Amino acid sequence: MSLAAASDLVGETWGLAAPRVTPLASERDLNILVDDSHVLKVSNPAEPAEVVDMEVAAMAHAARCDPDLPLPRTVPTLAGDAIHPITDQSGRRCLTRLITIVPGAPLEGSPITEDMAEQVGSAAARVSVALQGFYHPAAGDRDLDWDLRRLPQAARTAQDAGQLRPSDPLWELIRRATPALGASSHLPSGIQHADVTLTNVLASGGLVSGIIDFGDMHHTANACDLAVSLTSVIRNTAEIQLAGTWDLAAAVIRGYQRHRLLTDAEVDALGAMVLARLAVGILISRTRAAVHTENTAYITQYDAAADRILTVMGGLSLEELAARFHRMAGTRGGQAPVATERLAARRAEVMGGSVAPLFYRSPVQMVAGEGPWLIDETGRRYLDAYNNVAVVGHADPTVVGRVGRQLARLNTHSRYLHTEIVELAERLVATMPEGLDTCLFTTSGTEANELAWRLATEATGAEGAIIVEHSYHGSTRWMADLSSNEWPPDHRPAAVGTFEAPVGSGELSSAVAAQRVRAAAADLAGRGYRPALVIADSGFTSEGVLDAPASYLQGLVAGAHAAGALYVADEVQVGYGRSGPDLWRFRQAGITPDIVTLGKPMGAGYPIGAVITRRELVDRFAGRYEYFSTFAATPAAAAAGNAVLDVLEDRRLPQRAVEVGGYLKSRLQALAAESAVIGEVRGFGLVVGVDIVGDSPRTTARDLLEALVERGALAGLTGPRGNVLKVRPPLVWEEHHVDLFVDRLADAVKALSD
Repeated sequence: MSLAAASDLVGETWGLAAPRVTPLASERDLNILVDDSHVLKVSNPAEPAEVVDMEVAAMAHAARCDPDLPLPRTVPTLAGDAIHPITDQSGRRCLTRLITIVPGAPLEGSPITEDMAEQVGSAAARVSVALQGFYHPAAGDRDLDWDLRRLPQAARTAQDAGQLRPSDPLWELIRRATPALGASSHLPSGIQHADVTLTNVLASGGLVSGIIDFGDMHHTANACDLAVSLTSVIRNTAEIQLAGTWDLAAAVIRGYQRHRLLTDAEVDALGAMVLARLAVGILISRTRAAVHTENTAYITQYDAAADRILTVMGGLSLEELAARFHRMAGTRGGQAPVATERLAARRAEVMGGSVAPLFYRSPVQMVAGEGPWLIDETGRRYLDAYNNVAVVGHADPTVVGRVGRQLARLNTHSRYLHTEIVELAERLVATMPEGLDTCLFTTSGTEANELAWRLATEATGAEGAIIVEHSYHGSTRWMADLSSNEWPPDHRPAAVGTFEAPVGSGELSSAVAAQRVRAAAADLAGRGYRPALVIADSGFTSEGVLDAPASYLQGLVAGAHAAGALYVADEVQVGYGRSGPDLWRFRQAGITPDIVTLGKPMGAGYPIGAVITRRELVDRFAGRYEYFSTFAATPAAAAAGNAVLDVLEDRRLPQRAVEVGGYLKSRLQALAAESAVIGEVRGFGLVVGVDIVGDSPRTTARDLLEALVERGALAGLTGPRGNVLKVRPPLVWEEHHVDLFVDRLADAVKALSD
């Protein structure tokens, strides 16, 4: 088609009067620049009409799905058609389109920085994501030379043309890479652009400004699409000699994963796909150059760069390549499992040995979790009856998804405004009694209790504390002093008073509790201290899981206030619906603490804690101090906290805790009636303490715990004598999980008795 004919066509068909037309380079179609604003595309007569239709439909689909993608738009004819058929000057039928210009110049041959490589990876992913859900029948049967999966066919063609021999170093690379390409049929797939290369990515002002040329579209694996873009960047890099190949490869993957995370299997195959794309390019070049000798320079322009990259990458095994790409992608890498015994020895060498002991005589190596189950390195599943951190179940998809999306978007400290953080604070305050109107975030329950201590000492001017005997409130220096269950025999902090836990058959009235606090305060006074706070775990879990009556908790509050102290309800272990729909154990007693501390289950494994208190106490503290913790209530932590509340509400898990917990307690009591080693069963909601009795209850309890893990069930031990079996599972337990656990416990008891 002459330029004059093209000008006439554009004017008559699209209404652009007297356009300026300029020819553009193209491999097989005719492209003509129109007025620096449009491109007239005249498809090769051999191009099937359905393929052209697919390109037009795909561009429109991608633009609808991601309107900000810098893609050309197809301009309808005056008759409203996207495609206009013509007969060219040789009498052949061709299809024409007019598309808009996107700004910028192709990146091919330009220096590629890591930032630009990351943008290319991002562009590839965005186009791939935008094409998800797009279908066209022309995509499945396309037979494209550049499809990297056609490496075996390309090799046969080159061999038949005398351009590839068994002695060629490329032969061995093809032999190694070809089997791995078979994995592409099992990977996430769809219709892909398949040519987001530096030739088709435009940039302006240091930013990607356009993605063009949908001419190589076909149905393939998403990872194949990425491999094309990745190969283009590192091949260009090798030619320009600007930066390290691996640095640029990592940047492309980084940009890609900002929009679409790769699976382990995709990364396993990515190295072979890159080698295949490089090899296909070299083979096509050799074959075509031998036929079109007049155009050898153009055809072979990338061969030297491709050879250099193959020298770098081809010298590595596919396993080594996969390991490198896994490191870049942050995926698992497919490492062989580490022997548990060796891993335990390595841990002991570098992680303090006996200062941080493991559970169980034979350590268990956990590698995955799913709802109420934990899974070890052999694939064995253990019913979890212990971990309250995973309050909504291990690896809950709602929590994982919300945190993952937030991490992919932003995670920074809380000195900036963010809706997730404010929303979580509002939701927590809404669950509290009137007056508890202020939320301060921390990174853990320990830090929450530490902050409560600071608020209390500032509000009261006192420096002492009153705690329950054998309590636990955290691991910092101050909280260790408030955790009597971990005191060495010769350790008794002068500023800490203790009172008896609510045990035994005696009266546990309000008056009794108040008297116990009063006696502890008097003891402190004798040592020159006034109490700033009285703190208690609302479920007395470390003390043996004690279901104290409401009157007892009411007496603790009254006793604290009578002594001039604040009352702190530590809900770290029993909060978040474990005791029922009120969410917090203290609410069931009808009390209003001065401070509530939250932790463990708050983020379902993502570190976050909180202090809920009265504004007046915070204002008093703010008169002299600021409070800030870098990782307290980051957007991702707040996302975890909001997701946990969502799951609790949507699945009615607090209500289930009461129902399933009642069934658990009744089944354990029935077992106790038949067993000589099981004593009293106490509990509320989905937390139960089971006394293990006998001549050596501590030893028996430990043996029972070991027998349980051998039978695929996990529990804990607590209480002053270490003989209370603590059953505190994720709230996703159902009655059949109770049956599984109790049956395994019964079998363990029987084994100890035999």
